[in-house]
Amino acid sequence: MLNDYLGLNDIIETWAKNTPDKEAAVIEGKKITFSQLKCIAEKIATCLYSIGIRHKDRVGIIFPNSIMWYSCFWGIIRLGAIPVPFSPQLGEYEMIELFNTTGIRACFTCIEFRGNEHLKKIEKHLHNFIDLKMVIVDGLCNETNEIVPFSKFISRYSETMHDYKVDLLPDDPLMMVCTSGTTGKPKIIMVEHAGFLKSAQDMSNYLGFTHDEIMLLGMPLYHQGGFGMGLQSLIKGGKVIFQEKFTPEAFLSLISEEKVTVIQLSATLAKILLSVPDFESYDLSTLKMCYFAGELLPDELAAVFYDKLGKRVINLIGSSETASMQVWDSKTDREFPVNDFKPLPFTEVKVLNDHGNNCMIGEIGVINVFTDAILKKYYKNEQETNRRIKIIEGKKWFDTGDLGMVLPKNRVRFTGRQKRIIKRGSNLIYPEEIESFLLTHPDIEAIAVIGKEDKIIGEKTVAYIQLKDNAKINHGDLLKYCKGKLSTYKIPDRFVITVDIPKDIGKIQYKRIREYEDD
Repeated sequence: MLNDYLGLNDIIETWAKNTPDKEAAVIEGKKITFSQLKCIAEKIATCLYSIGIRHKDRVGIIFPNSIMWYSCFWGIIRLGAIPVPFSPQLGEYEMIELFNTTGIRACFTCIEFRGNEHLKKIEKHLHNFIDLKMVIVDGLCNETNEIVPFSKFISRYSETMHDYKVDLLPDDPLMMVCTSGTTGKPKIIMVEHAGFLKSAQDMSNYLGFTHDEIMLLGMPLYHQGGFGMGLQSLIKGGKVIFQEKFTPEAFLSLISEEKVTVIQLSATLAKILLSVPDFESYDLSTLKMCYFAGELLPDELAAVFYDKLGKRVINLIGSSETASMQVWDSKTDREFPVNDFKPLPFTEVKVLNDHGNNCMIGEIGVINVFTDAILKKYYKNEQETNRRIKIIEGKKWFDTGDLGMVLPKNRVRFTGRQKRIIKRGSNLIYPEEIESFLLTHPDIEAIAVIGKEDKIIGEKTVAYIQLKDNAKINHGDLLKYCKGKLSTYKIPDRFVITVDIPKDIGKIQYKRIREYEDD
């Protein structure tokens, strides 16, 4: 059993020794055992060392969810280097900016992803990448001094096999997480090794995970939450399962085929699952827990899972900067609305007003949290680091930018994100509240609410709506559904029916929605 402090590398080491033939991960039908994962991680670490990668050097990863992503990640950290996972939807401009800002010295990449030709972009701009020395490609490619196929990389550089496992120090950076930020300038989060690991261990213990856990996640691995939530199962010697792309029928089939015990979802993905025509025909008997994160969860939707299906529901607030922060748990919290959160046993929460004072009951302020997993810093962004990280009563706290209302019994109601607030005339509108309400409509599959500039009222509210197959709703139907249930000023000024709301394995891409034209 793992003790209170072992490094992240020791997790694979421990379970490869104790349960070598047990599957650690299953992704798109490909499986890897703990001993196989340890073996490929050793080879990748050896090869990286052979080309000059050392402790704290940065190495990029551009893959969709795959065993290759998982293998490269563990190989990089085995060497004590820092993985920098990039979205496989990475654009050309973003690639140049992020490669140079992070200073990656090597990069593992797929050739292309859904028409996004990564290798061609890298070849085109190779001379612009200041620190990049080698690109390792999963697939056939024209080999050069700087570009090599993964198979050749492994065969060539692992000839003199040596275990270059590095014992990570508690304050070593574990990974660098790239986010788009709100100003167009990328925010790069430096995640600290020991804090991230302890948070995963604490959450795993809170949830009661065991070595028999089989966890199916609806998130991408390059999102820290996707890897981090999966780690909560892996720590105990359990198995994690991912899809490359979320498809509801395949997701439901995996639950029965793999005897899944825990699923991780967003509210949007949950609504899509329940919309599958023969949902009730799928065997969910092994499933004991539904783990929600990433979006506001409607009470009615949560109730379907804990009342009708009899599954434990966990609704979590977390972020790349903090890991897990607050929770609602159907096991203990059914008397409260599902978005009235309590601190976890290993976290602390303060809701502060504009003057930095604690809000009183009924007041809305900014949620600040103390966790072991608070980011080390925003890389090369001292201003943002100083703005968001605070020392309060001798502890390191993080200003989340999330808004919450203080409630009795040490609870906080999540009301929205500062950066998404819509200022409509004299009223402030929290889009999350409208999205949560509209998701209760039986014909709506996904919803995204944004503010658009208006010369008269400042901003108008626009709701982009993706309907279920064959559903038909018009503007009048939606107004009627909202009337009397939402305050008049909260009812969207426009409803836009769209074929598909852009999502990244369930997480709505608001940046892309803002690029839509107003027809």
